[in-house]
Amino acid sequence: MSTDWQSIPNASDHLKWYENKGKLKLNFFLSIVAVGMLLNGYDGSLISGLQASDAWQADVGYPDGVKLGLLNACGSFSGIVVGPIITYIDEHFGRRWGIRFYGVTILLGSIIGCIAGVSGANGYALFCVGRVIIGFGLTSFLMTSLIVVQEISHPRSRSTVAHSWNSWYILGLFIEGWVIFGCVGYMQGSWSWRIPYIIQVGFAVYILIAVQFVPETPRWLYAHGRQDEAFQFMVTYHGNGDPQDPLVLFEFEEMKNAINQEQEAKAEKWSTIFSGRSNRHRLGLATLMPFLFNLSGASILYLYYTIVFDQVGITDATTQTGIAAGLNGFTWICQIAAVYAGKFIGRRQIVLYTWPWLLLCLIGLCVSGAVYSNTGEVSKSAGIATVSLVWIYQGFFNFACPVIYSYASEVQTYSMRSKGLLVWNTVYQLQGAYVAWVDAIALNAIGYKYYIVYMPLVVIEFVLVYFFMVETKGYTLEEIALAFDGGSKISLANADVLPSVEHSRRNGDSTEDATRGDGEGDHKNAIEGGR
Repeated sequence: MSTDWQSIPNASDHLKWYENKGKLKLNFFLSIVAVGMLLNGYDGSLISGLQASDAWQADVGYPDGVKLGLLNACGSFSGIVVGPIITYIDEHFGRRWGIRFYGVTILLGSIIGCIAGVSGANGYALFCVGRVIIGFGLTSFLMTSLIVVQEISHPRSRSTVAHSWNSWYILGLFIEGWVIFGCVGYMQGSWSWRIPYIIQVGFAVYILIAVQFVPETPRWLYAHGRQDEAFQFMVTYHGNGDPQDPLVLFEFEEMKNAINQEQEAKAEKWSTIFSGRSNRHRLGLATLMPFLFNLSGASILYLYYTIVFDQVGITDATTQTGIAAGLNGFTWICQIAAVYAGKFIGRRQIVLYTWPWLLLCLIGLCVSGAVYSNTGEVSKSAGIATVSLVWIYQGFFNFACPVIYSYASEVQTYSMRSKGLLVWNTVYQLQGAYVAWVDAIALNAIGYKYYIVYMPLVVIEFVLVYFFMVETKGYTLEEIALAFDGGSKISLANADVLPSVEHSRRNGDSTEDATRGDGEGDHKNAIEGGR
């Protein structure tokens, strides 16, 4: 028997936003995660922007090719190492520790990086050490925040909040772009790059303080025997303090049944995860998402846009940083548009609609690079075409990013969410290290021809999405498990907690018991992988 959970009454339905105190507090907690993601974005393209600074180049020894690639990749290497540790901490000690660790590493790594260029110091080595320390924290934050966003958000807005998660990354890029434009473009000396770098310290201090106010997620609390606290979380933040709120009762009952069934099936064990077909499918999708992000050509434009522009005759630092700053604002608008579109268009459709455009843009970039290479200064149009194609590519790519980033966490069951994110992170960091290192070497060696390498990969990605990506639009977090076995949106909650739903008034206890059994059985089959 199916229940349309979106029609169940809730405090948020009749209260104005400023009257719903519980949701306002919840949004404050989510804003802390948003600031962390903004900082992630600010840091994410900082090295790319600093490459336009002559002072930075001098202070770190003019790295290029292998050395530049290693400088970009070393954070990914440390991210691979810390992944299993953060998974264990998230599962056993709570979801907040990864965010705390993130604040500490950004603080330390930024200070160490700023020492580069001091007389008598090895600037390149110091900067790499700083990047390794920051890499530990970036991974910790990514893995933890993806889980927190899914598990504490109000069910009415979970999808929107999760999809907007990466837009804060782009907003960080936007801020970084204009800071770099102002400092690198118009200042001289080492402080032209140290000021953009040291700005991260302020964000890190705020996160360290603010995260202390964020409560544990209700699903983690329930799974660790703190059921009353889990229920109180939902009452306070999802029901505005009303313990009889119908949606809160529904949500808690659904969560309770799902976690109980997962614990009974020992769904958190790797042996259970690998033995189930549906679980292997979930892990496969967790590996596919970083494949879409890292191996579609976007890494070239994010990490080495200065080299891309150099190769078509755009060499002025102010021009390069100005183009990048404007581009970051444009891509942020594209991500916000994607968050809105996600209310009407499915996750799978968004990726399938955008990926052919990436292929066309890569072909165009290859052609414009070839034209400039063969004509040199004669063809200014090649530079204009390259800038236009970079904007078009980034526009479509960022329209798909909200799905690419949120999907891997969304499709995991509670018991395997941390482990699923471990698989996601391992693949993400390995691929990220590869492209960060190899892109720099390849662009230096073969220039525009390197775009050809990514073209067949984009085609393969499209095929994999078409055949293996499961649509999750419209499901609650617990109901997504049923989608992997081809089930309908069957509620996992008991019918007796839904007094507002017509069928619970019509049917007696025997029908409710049958509904409860069917829902729990469907979820148990889903988490055991339909064996």
